[in-house]
Amino acid sequence: MFSWYHILIIAVPVAAVIFAAYHCRRYVRSVTDFLVAGRCAGRYVLLSGGMMGGLSVVTFVGNAEVHYNTGYGMNYWNQILLPMTIMMSMFGWISYRFRETRAMSSGQFLEMRYSRGVRRLAAILRGSADALANCIGPAVAVRFLIYLLGIPHRFELFGRVVPTFPFFLAGLVAFAVFIILCGGRISLLVTDAVQGLVAYPIFVIMCVYIFTEFSWTHEISAVMADRVPGESFMNPYDISELRDFNLFALVVTVFHRIFGGAWVGNGYGTVARSPHEQKMAGITGNFGNGFSALLPILFVLAMLAVMNHKNYADKAHEIRQELSVRVSDELATDPALVSAVSEKIAAMPVQRHEIGVDEPLSRTKNLDTPYLDAVHETYLAEMADEDAANKLFQGYRTTYMQQMLPMVIRNFFPKWLVALLVMLCILLVVSTDDTRIFDSSNTWVQDFILPFFKKPPSPRAHLLLFKSVVVLMGVVFWCGSYFLAQMDYINMFVSIACSIWIAGAGIVVTGGLYWKRGTTAGAYAALASGGLVALAGLLVQRNWQTGVYPWLVAQGWDAGFRHFLEICSSPLRPWVDWRVSDELWPVKFPINSTEIGFIADLVAYFLYISLSLATCREPFNMDRMLHRGKYAGADGEKRIHTRLTWKSLLNHFVSITPEYTRGDKIIAWFVFVYVVFYKFLGAFVGAYLASTAFQWGVRQWSNYFFVITLAVPFVLGLGTTVWFTIGSILDIRRLFRDLETRTRNALDNGMVDGHVSLADKADFSARDAASQAR
Repeated sequence: MFSWYHILIIAVPVAAVIFAAYHCRRYVRSVTDFLVAGRCAGRYVLLSGGMMGGLSVVTFVGNAEVHYNTGYGMNYWNQILLPMTIMMSMFGWISYRFRETRAMSSGQFLEMRYSRGVRRLAAILRGSADALANCIGPAVAVRFLIYLLGIPHRFELFGRVVPTFPFFLAGLVAFAVFIILCGGRISLLVTDAVQGLVAYPIFVIMCVYIFTEFSWTHEISAVMADRVPGESFMNPYDISELRDFNLFALVVTVFHRIFGGAWVGNGYGTVARSPHEQKMAGITGNFGNGFSALLPILFVLAMLAVMNHKNYADKAHEIRQELSVRVSDELATDPALVSAVSEKIAAMPVQRHEIGVDEPLSRTKNLDTPYLDAVHETYLAEMADEDAANKLFQGYRTTYMQQMLPMVIRNFFPKWLVALLVMLCILLVVSTDDTRIFDSSNTWVQDFILPFFKKPPSPRAHLLLFKSVVVLMGVVFWCGSYFLAQMDYINMFVSIACSIWIAGAGIVVTGGLYWKRGTTAGAYAALASGGLVALAGLLVQRNWQTGVYPWLVAQGWDAGFRHFLEICSSPLRPWVDWRVSDELWPVKFPINSTEIGFIADLVAYFLYISLSLATCREPFNMDRMLHRGKYAGADGEKRIHTRLTWKSLLNHFVSITPEYTRGDKIIAWFVFVYVVFYKFLGAFVGAYLASTAFQWGVRQWSNYFFVITLAVPFVLGLGTTVWFTIGSILDIRRLFRDLETRTRNALDNGMVDGHVSLADKADFSARDAASQAR
């Protein structure tokens, strides 16, 4: 498929990342360096690293899976999140106080604030939720690359036919583990920042290609407007029939943003050189996602146009045929069954949908429906066990929707662009996996294993223990990716898996930072209850068809339970609707993952507040934990305080403190004006007033979507790409300079723990001599 220069496009950046990771070995002189990179990171390194650590192939696939079926009508309402997120970043909500505690992990903070037992329980819940939610990421990414590259699902090894997937998966997981072992958080920070520098221009190229290849008015907008009432892809007031990703899901997201302390200390939340740098990274990052946020949207729009517009009907038919056969070949073990599916699909005619003439499309009746129905009918006809056929089709449908994006890219985009995307995907897989493996290992080591030690281990023993757990977590991620069957939307599965931890941890961490009456008893109750409710919901969902529903029928409770659910959801319809048809009732649990997670939240929050009020005997000393008041200055960090006056009121409203330089103030004010005046008052409130007064139709909402969601972010993205690239390069130079200074000081003082060797010391001495000679 690729020529030699296509291979170079992929190989050279990957080799650069490997070299950068290996080079970072010399800077690990202590456990602090390995865990928090010596706290030397600046805002732009944090921004690039956080972008690459957070953006992943799963993001592309998950967004495509959701928005291909639901569109972007919810985007208008999601704009509520941006002003709230920016204001929280400006005021350093949660992150600033957590950085003030000097804790190297959330578990260490929980022990400071509550007890060692709370830390252990939190480690179990967080580590389990982390592994469960994140282990599907490598699986989705590997399948994405297999379908994108057209790699066969099986190959012959020593005379036996073996699947490709586990070997490909093992290679990418091993790559991620290698980066961690080289330098811990330092190598993660550096390699993610380097990958960010490589990714910025790729984002620009791909966005420009999609913008120029497709017509917004005649292709993309026309396809998005061709939907039945209640399922609009653009009009935010015509989405009442959306079930899983609706306004209630937005309310839950707002709730979690406010009580968002569950993941504090994760990723790069503890590596900034100061709380102010951490705060500025949050402000700048929320504003400047740029093309990394725009590219997933454009991928979905391109997929919608190719798969649904009549201009690409022949190409769409080829893609659906190849996709149907490849998915069936992957999941079905019987060659005769795969052959029957291939024959059935090959006999299908091209689907030519005439917009404005044919009936509008819907979630239940669209151009993919004939292909899915044909495969389902074939499974039922060829397989003796109907339940097994239905289960196989459920997996088929999920994989079909998830792998449509790579098939569209492979069959439609030019090869040089596909090569760029393959390289980008490899970098995204590694940057995401290494961050999540490291965070999971950090949780288990720092918050579960070490509290059992009677005295702290030596630095060498600590690092050896951590690296051993990293290797073990790599194996766990591989096993989870290989054996875990994912039957729901990716975003839904991740949501319910994460709820095992965040349901209780959100209020425990946030309350611990801001409420002095929170107690250990309340923390125990919140963590345990939230985790149990979420886990119970997950188990009921996955075992409804084969276990829970048959048990209800055997007890004679199925009709009563169904009626109970309908009564409970009736006040919140249509956004929460637990009514189901007679056909779906035996096979699908009516409560979705978002709703289960929110129920777990409410239970945990109620128990934390009520038990804390009942058991609090003395308010907790917050000043000591946050190094404030009489405890300030002991850490050697300079603190600047100012009084609130009328003159400084405006600056305080934007959370500008004396720590801000002139450039920081410009950034803060620009972000504030952009978010509050443009995004909220203009794009949200102004659009509401205009659409109400002038009765906007499809054309007006199409123009709105193009300008607000595509055109303005594209223009801003061009500027922020240049800005962040220059800032990242300067920050990386300063990071290496600080790391070299710290390492040289450690060597001069005889501290050689970690990877620093006598050879490294000789190398530093030689460089010092050369520098003095110059």
